[in-house]
Amino acid sequence: MSQFRYILIILISLSIVAHAISSYADEEIEDLIDLIETESKIIAVIEGRKSISFDLRSEEKVIWNGSRGDLGAVLTNIHFSVISVTSNAWRSLPLNLSESEKGSASLSPFLALLVTEDRAIGFDATSNRFIETQLSNHDGLIAAEVDKYVAVVVTSNRAYGLASEASSFSEVRLRNRETIESVKVTASKATVRTSDRLLTFEATGNLWIEHRL
Repeated sequence: MSQFRYILIILISLSIVAHAISSYADEEIEDLIDLIETESKIIAVIEGRKSISFDLRSEEKVIWNGSRGDLGAVLTNIHFSVISVTSNAWRSLPLNLSESEKGSASLSPFLALLVTEDRAIGFDATSNRFIETQLSNHDGLIAAEVDKYVAVVVTSNRAYGLASEASSFSEVRLRNRETIESVKVTASKATVRTSDRLLTFEATGNLWIEHRL
């Protein structure tokens, strides 16, 4: 009887995980934030009801801005600023000139991502905070992609994954002479194909899993 209960518990657990992954993939997300840019400020209109703005400095220039789902984000020459539907103010991270000029910003309904030469910076709508990791100066950027619940950064020597509600990036190092062949990101999963392995990163686990080829 105990063995039967154990098997039943395993089956129920697998069913719950499968349902969660399916929910991640199928859920349609409404855009809840509209951004308005003027000469002196950025205004976020949240759910059509309240507006929250921040003033641009005299020397501050907007490079990129976007909004999706629960998030709005703005990249300027001195800041990376993000706001969510549950925050009462813009959150801003200072940048140096080289970071803003060469930075690549992208956005999903729940994650914002900025990749510079020195670091990968994520912002999670659930926790309303920035999460960052340092990148090696010797690594070349291959891919930086984000979908609903996962963000992935791939360089010539490492792969970094960030899941919604996670507190840090998860990192996997490439082996000597191992090369990247493809990168695919879906709503809740990132898949990196290398010359030696298939590496997968899922939002539910926040860990890289290795499959040898």
